Amino acid sequence: MAQGFKPAKAAPSKAKGKARSHGPKAAGPKRGPKVIAPKKRQAVQDAAQKQKQQASLTRRIEGEMAGRASGGGPLTIMKKVADNVNEEKEKEKQRKEAKRKEKGRA
Repeated sequence: MAQGFKPAKAAPSKAKGKARSHGPKAAGPKRGPKVIAPKKRQAVQDAAQKQKQQASLTRRIEGEMAGRASGGGPLTIMKKVADNVNEEKEKEKQRKEAKRKEKGRA
């Protein structure tokens, strides 16, 4: 064995340290919480109440939409629009029934 022999060091890669070049940043949402949680007692209570109200509202809307979907009605949250659609369907049913009665008599 030769004295003083040292194996050659591998060439340092260019991707180390600050010289990293990954191209454009990865698309998509950032990691971590979307909202910073409150620390003060009153703020914590307000946040909990707001979250509870939002969950209640969402649950009510989803239940209403599920009921409408299973009932075959219009799938809209706006009551006036839904009422108009229901009225139009009812009028159409009455027209069809009237035509059937006419055909039956004639």
